[in-house]
This record gives sequence, structure tokens and C-alpha cells, in this order.
Amino acid sequence: MRKLTLTILHKLPNRIRFQVSERIRDLKSFAHSLKCDNSKIRLRYNFRTNTLLVEFNPDEIYLQEVIYRVVTALSIENGMVPVRLIEEYEAKSLNSLSMYSGAAIMISFLHSLKQVTNNALQATMNHFALALTTTALVEHAYSETKRKGFFDIELVPALYLIKSYFDNNSISSIALMWLTTFGRHLIVNHSSSKEIKIFRLKDKEGQYHYIADVREDNSIENVSDLVHHVFFNKKKVNRGTEKYITISTK
Repeated sequence: MRKLTLTILHKLPNRIRFQVSERIRDLKSFAHSLKCDNSKIRLRYNFRTNTLLVEFNPDEIYLQEVIYRVVTALSIENGMVPVRLIEEYEAKSLNSLSMYSGAAIMISFLHSLKQVTNNALQATMNHFALALTTTALVEHAYSETKRKGFFDIELVPALYLIKSYFDNNSISSIALMWLTTFGRHLIVNHSSSKEIKIFRLKDKEGQYHYIADVREDNSIENVSDLVHHVFFNKKKVNRGTEKYITISTK
């Protein structure tokens, strides 16, 4: 089933920034659904990065209500599609390049266990794994710097391991380099991920009311989700449901 993703990137008492999985097509209609009778809410949408900044007065509206209003407005624009809300964002999932480099390391390591005499082939496989891993590391550093303004300190020892590889040409140095950079990205905290389904009701006066059905999200979207569900998820699927009226609008 198609599902949207709304990620909270940053929040303060009077503002909150979201990453939206789908481009907002009609910002005016989206703003109308979000604001309703609260004109003090201000929106700034960046079409290039697909991020939405919402500014509001905390004395007039609670932060949690703003979040659910954004969820509802996003669902309305996309035909009442469910929304996956990630409240505590940390980019831990592996991208395709890091997965390819990990696979190259594994293949090279398994080949080295055969103890064959073709050292040239083993060296070529090691160099290919190093090139892929280094490219994945650079891409990771770039994306982290673009998102946060700086890259993680974990990249420093990984760079040292490149020098170690040229000293001994061992696949273990590349494997350590990969684990140092991407090891923690195998695990993701699902306690902050929710699936929200929006339902629309119409009263006798012709006014619409939107109700959010909030559940713990147990979907598998990437490798991190799979690892979490296989080894760490001890919760019952979709336990703990709450109902929350988010928007009333004509």
C-alpha cells in the first residue's frame, strides 16, 4: 500500500522543520488545510530540498497539534493516503552505494578464504572493494555535511584505515573501514516512527472533521528496518492506538 513519509528534521518551541517524501503540489490549498482558523501559522516551503518550515505561536497552538495538522494536510492533498511520521530523525539507513560496497567486501573476503594462488585476482577484487567503499564514504560525508553542516567523527578513523590498507593490502582493513562508517547505520530506533491514517467525517452543518488513527509503524522500508524487525523488535504489531481530531474545516 502506498504510504507517504513525513520526517521531523528539527524542532523548537515556536518552529518545526519537516522533510516531505512527496512534493507539495498546491501550497495554497495545503496552507488552508493546515491553518484553518489559526492565521498565526506561517509556512515556508523549499521546492528544491522538499522541506517545509512551519512557524507558529506556542501560546495559541501546541507543537503536537501543528505536527498532526501537517500530517492531515499532506494526506488530504494525496487522496487520504496514510502517512509515516518519523519524529526523531537520524539518518541511519544504508543507501545503495554502501550496500554495494559491503557486498564487494564480502565477495572479496570469501574469495580470500579459498587460499588460491591467483594473487592478482584477489588484489583486483580488494582494490575494487576499496574504490567502492571510499566512494560510499565520500558520498556519506557529503550528505551528512549537506544535512547537518558537518560530517560525523566516525569518518576520521575510516580515512586512517585507507592508509592501513595500502600498507598491507588486506581486505580486513576495508571491512573495518566499512563497519566504522556504516556499522551503526544498521540499527534504527522505531519507537519514534508512527503510521497515521486520516479519516474524514462530515457533520450536519456540512463541516468536515478529520480524525487521525495513530499506530506504531512496523513496515519494512529498508535494510535497517529488516535488521530491527528480525533481531530487536519485541513489540506486538500495531499495539496502542489513539484517536486524535486534527482539523475541522468547511
